[in-house]
Amino acid sequence: MPLPLSLPLAFLIGGIPFGFLAVRLLLGEDVRDTGSGNIGATNVGRSFKGPWRWVAFAGIYLLDFAKGLVPVFLLAPALPVWSAAAVGLVAVAGHCFSPFLRFKGGKGVATTCGVMAALDWFALVIAIGAFFAVLLVTRVTALGSLVLGFALAAAVVLREPSTAFATRWPVTALALFFALFFVWTHRSNIQRMHAGRQARA
Repeated sequence: MPLPLSLPLAFLIGGIPFGFLAVRLLLGEDVRDTGSGNIGATNVGRSFKGPWRWVAFAGIYLLDFAKGLVPVFLLAPALPVWSAAAVGLVAVAGHCFSPFLRFKGGKGVATTCGVMAALDWFALVIAIGAFFAVLLVTRVTALGSLVLGFALAAAVVLREPSTAFATRWPVTALALFFALFFVWTHRSNIQRMHAGRQARA
């Protein structure tokens, strides 16, 4: 699909607020009134009780993951690497600034993982390993997400340094952007962590 068509479609796919819809349809509530007010998997899980919390988390995470994977995998398979990276970036933007929720949304972690699964799955596996290592020790999901972002950027570069800033530069630039973008989307979490008030998983 030509890039001028892929980009707006990726934005709309990324903007589908699965977390908001799930809580609204299943509980009749607005997930934005719960916890951090986020529409992502972690906050959706807080809306449910008992084991359903983890079912909700896993379901929304996978759906948000797909919002990043599908646009890159289906809309941009024949496009140059920089175009595929642009499609992935727009999909994450759609999640974080959903056109269906007055351009507000989630923090972009799951959708970013979906994008990187299509662009550099090996680096993503390393980053997810870093996430779970931090989560296991600290039980702070936000801190794990921040570490995931920087681990992802490092893994993209270190996995194949000779091409990271050559033929694969769009993927490297995208991963570096996501690492910094996570700092911005998690700025309230960082403030709570600094104050010792961040919720634990």
